[in-house]
Amino acid sequence: MIIDPEYCEFDPATQRLTVFMGLAHDKGGFQVRLRSWSEGGGVELKDGGRWKRNDDAFDYPIVSDTVCDLVPTHPLRAYHDALPADVTSVLSQFSSLQCRLLHVIGQFPESAEMAESAPILFWLASNMLGPAPSRTDVRRLYTRRRVSILEMFTVSSSRSHLKFLSKIREFSYLREDVELLRRMLIDDGFMKKVRHSRQINWPVLKVFFKQRYVMDLACAQGCLAAENCREAFRFLGKICIYISDIRMMCRTIDREYPEKEIYAMKSAFQIKNLHDRIAEEINRKERASIIARYGEDLPPSPLKGTKDIKHICTVEGLLDEGVEMKHCVGGYVDRVMDGDVFIYSVHAPERATMEVHRLLDGKFRIEQVKLYRNGKVSKETWKFLHRWLSGFNSKKTGP
Repeated sequence: MIIDPEYCEFDPATQRLTVFMGLAHDKGGFQVRLRSWSEGGGVELKDGGRWKRNDDAFDYPIVSDTVCDLVPTHPLRAYHDALPADVTSVLSQFSSLQCRLLHVIGQFPESAEMAESAPILFWLASNMLGPAPSRTDVRRLYTRRRVSILEMFTVSSSRSHLKFLSKIREFSYLREDVELLRRMLIDDGFMKKVRHSRQINWPVLKVFFKQRYVMDLACAQGCLAAENCREAFRFLGKICIYISDIRMMCRTIDREYPEKEIYAMKSAFQIKNLHDRIAEEINRKERASIIARYGEDLPPSPLKGTKDIKHICTVEGLLDEGVEMKHCVGGYVDRVMDGDVFIYSVHAPERATMEVHRLLDGKFRIEQVKLYRNGKVSKETWKFLHRWLSGFNSKKTGP
């Protein structure tokens, strides 16, 4: 996120950046000030007419490609350009806590070596400094042995934990990653399963931690150390969707979930085939039993359709849609019966099936849109459907 120039001000004399946060500063908002490099960096918050140190008051990027692309007269770009090039080079790898890390390097320049050799630990350590650390606080922390720093973060630690951190690739450096990484490091059972991997893809690791069943799938074993992290992550995403659909379809037809069979499958293709077989079973063989179990009608939708966007209001209609479109929407009966999920047949700009969810605030979201055999819809179709839905959301639809 880039702050608009009218909400910030750079002083060339002091090389400080003042930012007006929240509302305009003369209408009840508040001000923060980023100290200059010569002052050691850090953030100050204006409180009661006085500036007080508080590194927690501001966490927007001050170094990024987007900042570099700003015009030189933009206050944020001017502040960036006033920093030493070697310092901005260090900060560029971190997507959060940059002001805090700038203060760390400003107070203890030797810490920049850790930013290069152990960047995740360098970033994590800054979270243990508090909102207004002194030079002594910074030096005391960053001169400790690295295993000791990590021990402060997790209560107990070892060299194997340090080695684990050094293997992580594609780390996102988001604020929420701090607590997530802490939970991983103190989970001995999880660590035993993943720490010996030759390299660790962070997006994949998060999937493994949050959805434990995934890392035990035979077809997912190579994803953690895959050379192409993004491809591995997309691969897991497909598998998770197939498995979620299989669980749902099994509930719809009251069939036992084939857990052992799925865990043993060594490719996504095998899981997809199982998914398609169950969908076909629902669409063609289980029609009578499903209608007998759930009844004929689905809950009514509060979203009025059009000639091209038609709400599917019966169980039989949902099953027919699955047969016609060759996908598993026929297995969504159980989900739709809750009354917060609505399925529509879309007939223009292209033939598709759309799933809409009612959110807790009463508004609606398009969850997915699929073509024949789960094909991807065009951008034109997405825009067409979002325009249709935005008309309902703008009316502040109630629950």
